[in-house]
Order: sequence, then structure tokens, then C-alpha cells
Amino acid sequence: MKQKGFVRISLGAVLKQYWYLTVLLVIIITVSMSLQLLPALIIRRIVDYNFMSGLAEGIWKLALFYLLASLGSNAADLFKGIISIFLGQKILNRIRLDMSLRLSRLPLKYFINTPVGEIMSRLTTDVDAINTLFSSGIIDLISDLFKIAGFLTGLYIIAPGLIWLTLTALPIMFFLSNFFRKNIYVYEQRVRIYIAAIYTFIQEWLKGVKIVKTYSLEEKGGKKFQGPLNEHFEAVNTINFYSSWFPCVMQTLRALVIALSLWLSAENGTIFSLALSAGTLAAVCDLTSRLLAPIMELAQEFQTIQQAMAGLNRVREFFREVPEERELKEQLPDFNLGINIEALNFSYDEKKQILNNITVRLKPGEKAVFVGRSGAGKTTLMNIIAGLYSPGSGKVSICGVDPFTLPPQKRRRLLGIVPQMPQIFDGTIKENITLGDPSITDEEVMAAAKLAGIHDMIQRLTNAYETVIGEGSIGLSSGEVQLLSLARAVAANPKILLLDEPTSGMDTKTEQEVFAAIRAVGQNRTIFSISHRLGGVVDADTVHLMAQGRIVESGSMEELAGTEGNWYAMYNRMEKAGWRFIKS
Repeated sequence: MKQKGFVRISLGAVLKQYWYLTVLLVIIITVSMSLQLLPALIIRRIVDYNFMSGLAEGIWKLALFYLLASLGSNAADLFKGIISIFLGQKILNRIRLDMSLRLSRLPLKYFINTPVGEIMSRLTTDVDAINTLFSSGIIDLISDLFKIAGFLTGLYIIAPGLIWLTLTALPIMFFLSNFFRKNIYVYEQRVRIYIAAIYTFIQEWLKGVKIVKTYSLEEKGGKKFQGPLNEHFEAVNTINFYSSWFPCVMQTLRALVIALSLWLSAENGTIFSLALSAGTLAAVCDLTSRLLAPIMELAQEFQTIQQAMAGLNRVREFFREVPEERELKEQLPDFNLGINIEALNFSYDEKKQILNNITVRLKPGEKAVFVGRSGAGKTTLMNIIAGLYSPGSGKVSICGVDPFTLPPQKRRRLLGIVPQMPQIFDGTIKENITLGDPSITDEEVMAAAKLAGIHDMIQRLTNAYETVIGEGSIGLSSGEVQLLSLARAVAANPKILLLDEPTSGMDTKTEQEVFAAIRAVGQNRTIFSISHRLGGVVDADTVHLMAQGRIVESGSMEELAGTEGNWYAMYNRMEKAGWRFIKS
């Protein structure tokens, strides 16, 4: 989809699909406008023909026509509202679908740099604001423009001398409306920003509720939350100020126009008197009152549209985010190959280089550990191997294929990933292992769980593999969550495993259980593991020490310990501190 004009595309697609409703809507608006002209003409007939002549004949019939015209006009407005809301919801659904598709195509760095609350605000409240633009704002605007044109035509037919008064009042009303519109729009924009800040705060503090409770940060959180709440309140209060004044000003102007119309229409003893008949005078009052109503509503609709435009502009900003260019290619893997990295360079922006000329090769079945301090580039390197980022320059391949351009379904058959902090989704144990992949059978799920050493625990649950768990994985220990993540990684029987500090924060016993499971699932698989500490280096055929985006030393633990380099210095310091390193 193009970055600009997405609303036009969504609108066009819906109107094309429901063209018959669009045609019906135009007919209904035209009929409603015509029916609203009839009451004024009927009033003039009743007053001039019946009341002034004292004739009662036909008056009940005219009264019935007046009632039917009013009922017909209201019925037309009812159907107009039903159709416009239906079309608005269809357009809204289309926009949300387009946003979800665009969201799935955005690069990982967008999600890293954008708070979750900000994203949620754009996909919920900002899109809901757009709904009013189509369900009521634009359609009511068109309807009121039709009404204004019809009432002006009717007024010109029955009292052409008064048309100049109405035409003079229109630009005054427009400029007043525009004044209020501009001020309201400014604060509507601020409201959208403050809502996003509120969403971000709520998401952040709910996610960290354990820390909040542990350190008794409730009061501090309340004070911090008060900031965006106060700003939101002040912006909304200012909007309410302008919104409250607006109808008062317009009603005063409306009363002034009607009073001037009455004075000019009657015998007032001046040269400006039009000396209209009583029936025409009554019809003029009715038409003028009806004319000013859609003008006032038009101004209110401008306000509604401004509110929607504030959300619309934020959604447009979202669509300006450049999607990730990823041309998926069908590739035939060679299982006799492992991981090959050649002259890899990578940076998130032009300011800082993250990886510098990385060249390393892991043979099939080789187990390699990448060690280094935080910021050394280990996780970035793993993410590139996982196909989450495209190399800035150089080449990365797994089993002879490019992970970035490999279709996701094929990638899972080659790669299994165990993150440092596994994500548990709302669903059953089985769904958390398969992640919705229908090609993974129940037998494969059970085999993966057994291999990861979690099958017996699952069997003890009330509904075994159909037990529902959710975010936070209540009822599972950190070790069990990591084992579940390990089962998820091997469920599709991949040839390569990527492990990101899989035992971080665990006690010794749990760590040994996870390492035992890793040894079991790692048989005949290439393992790329990263660690921030030397205690995480077990069962490694090769150790790569990283610093400042480079591999500074490589070799087996014995080889590195026998040289007086960076590893030697780190190893000896840890040995003196009482650490023991065991290679099974």
C-alpha cells in the first residue's frame, strides 16, 4: 500500500463494494432535503388561504401533509444514520486491517524505539476518532450542505428580497466557526498525544507491577501518572470551553437573523419594508429557522471532523513508517552446512557501528558460545542470524540459505530460538509450543516436551497439554518456562539452535536442569549460544570472545586458557574468585 492516501484507498474500496448503499444514501439525503422544504410552503398556504380567509376547508388535509412531511424527513434521517454508521464501520475495519498489515511489515527497530502504549493508542483511540469522520462527520456534512442549498433556493423563491440577509450571515457564521475550529483542533492534537502518554504509562507499570509492589512504588507511580492526566484534563477542559461558547454565539446570531427577517418582512414604515403576506412571513421564519439549524450543525460537524483529523494525522504518521523491504525467496537448504558469516558489518543508524567485520563459521553440529560484556554486539549478531535484521554489508547464511529472505515457515524448520526472557502467550500449553503452526503434530509436540524434560510436569497439570496458561505464566517456575521455550524451539525439529543466555537469573539446581535439557536437544544440532558471563560457557566446542562489535579471540576453552589474552585474563580472575569451569 502507498504511504499516502491510505484513507482514500480504504474509502474507495468500501464504497465500491457497497455502491448500492452509496446510491441509496444520496437518494435519502435528497428526499430528506425536499421533505424539509414542504412544511414552510404548507404553512404559507394555511395562513394565507385558510386563516386570512377564515376558511376551514382542507386545513386538516394540509395539517396531515405537514405531519407526513416531518415524519418522512425524520425517517430519512434515521435511515441515513443507519447506512452511514454501517459504511463508517466497514471503512474503520478496513483501516484497522491495513494498519495491522503495515504493522507486521515494520522492522524490528520500530518496535524497539516505539513504546507499546504509543502503538496501542494509534491502533485504538486514534482509529476510533477516524470512525466519526465517516460514520457521521462527512456524511452529515454533505447532508447539511444539501439542506442549506435547498433552503436557500426555497427562501429565494418565496422571498427573494431576504436572500441577501441570509447570504450576509453565512460568511459571518463561517468565520466564527473557523475561529472555534482552529482552536479546538490544536487541543485535539494535544489530547491524542496525552492519551498515547497515558497508554504508555499504564502498559509500562502493569508490565512491571511486581517491581512496583516489591519496592512500594505505588505512590511514586501515582505522582508520575498525575502529569499526563493533568495535561489531558487541561486540554479537554479547553476544548470544552470553546465547545460551550460555540453554540451560544451561534444561537445569538441565529436569533438576530430571525429578528431582522421579521422586521424586514413586516410593515415597518421604512423603505426597507418588504410588506410580505402573513403566510409568507410565517414561511420565511420557518425556512430561516430551518436554514440556520444545518448551518449550526455544519459548524458542529467541522468540530467533529477536527477531532477525527487529529486522530487521522497520527494514523498517517504511522503509515509514513517505512516497511521493511524483505523479498522472500524459496531456497533449498543444505544440511551439510552450518552457520557461515563473512565480513559482516551492521549498524542501527549512521552514528554507531554495532558489528565490525565479523567473520566466523560454525560447522554442522558444532556448539559455539559467544561471550562478552553487554553492548559487545552478541544479541545483534544472533538477531541477524535469526533473520530479524538484514546485514548492512557482508553475508550470513544458515545451511547455505539467507535467513532474512527465507519464508518464515521454512525458517522455523531450520532455526529454533530460546530467548533470555521467553514470551508466554494466552493459550494452551500445546499452542504455546506450536505457536499456531498446524504442520506440527501432537506427536511432535510431545516429543519436543520430552526432549526438553518438561513432559512429566505437563502431564501433572489438570488438562495436560490443553491446560490454558497466559501472560506471566502463572503456575510455572522460571525454569519450567525456559524448558517450555526450549520445547517450542525444537518442536519443528530445526537443525540450528540459537540460545540467548538461557539460564540467566536461575539458581544452580534449575540452571543444571536447563543445561541438561539443552544437552539433550542439542544432539546433532548446531548451537549458537551467547553469554554475558563465563559461568554460561558449558559444552562449547568453540568460544568466541566479543568486544566492541568484534570477535577478538576464538578457540576452545583449553586453547584460550593457554594464551595470555583477554580470555586468559578473565578466566584467571574468575578462577581466583573461586569459579570452576567444567566441560562435560
